[in-house]
Amino acid sequence: MKVTVKILQGRECSVDVSETTKVHELKGSVEKLLSISTAAQRLVYKGKTLSDDMTLQDAGIPDGAKIHLMQRKGEAGLGVSTAGSSKTMPPPQVDFFVQLDIFLRKHLTQEQTSLVVNEFRKNCQLMVDSMNFEDIERFAASNCTEF
Repeated sequence: MKVTVKILQGRECSVDVSETTKVHELKGSVEKLLSISTAAQRLVYKGKTLSDDMTLQDAGIPDGAKIHLMQRKGEAGLGVSTAGSSKTMPPPQVDFFVQLDIFLRKHLTQEQTSLVVNEFRKNCQLMVDSMNFEDIERFAASNCTEF
């Protein structure tokens, strides 16, 4: 059987496997095709993370299925050794809600700022919780402008 493994907003590969193939074996094939280490891979099918020791049959994955690959944070780079090359560290990320708080304090009282930031955080979490992988993919493809 053939399954497709797709990175959200990115590349994909097709892999020939059998129903008795274990998820960790599938990850090994994906590592060879997409150069993403098995440790950095999280495979998801129909919203459920696949455990390394289960077979594709155990997970209910049929022929022609599309499996989503999420890269674990901190391991988003290639799984290939880069000995001898110098890596530059990306600039530190500032939390969005911290930035929002700083901006709003210029225009609102501290109490109003806290209320707005907390309400916004709650609404964002509710929206994210209601999204499936297809929604996330569409949202990302629209540069986060359409839901």
